[in-house]
Amino acid sequence: MLRKLPTKTLSADPQLAPVRDFFEEHGAALCNAAGLIDDGFGTTRVLRLMSGLREASRLNRATRRRLVDLHRLLSLDPVIDAFEPDLSSWMLLDPASPEVEELCLLTDRLYDLLVEIGEMDDDRDALALALLAQDAA
Repeated sequence: MLRKLPTKTLSADPQLAPVRDFFEEHGAALCNAAGLIDDGFGTTRVLRLMSGLREASRLNRATRRRLVDLHRLLSLDPVIDAFEPDLSSWMLLDPASPEVEELCLLTDRLYDLLVEIGEMDDDRDALALALLAQDAA
């Protein structure tokens, strides 16, 4: 059984809460989906990511990279870092099966999360530029 991720811990990083919420809601499904694609290695990847989120005080660059790598795995993009997963197991899946449909929906939700935290970066950069312009005036 997966342990719950803390979502009420104090953090100055507004991006950490939505990521924790996402893994709180979809963590088990992500483990199953990654395991379906890349056997035990996929499941281990998600569990390691969840463990890092549990201990994190902010969403650092390494964790962001792991989120992108997880999305690439679920999207069946074969180039992930220097490692190429054995994707032979996904060839046995029926494209019309409920598992594949759930995998696609989960991948889309993870993409939406990545866009959401990316937009927060854009907002933060715009605020920083506005503050610099005010200081210069």
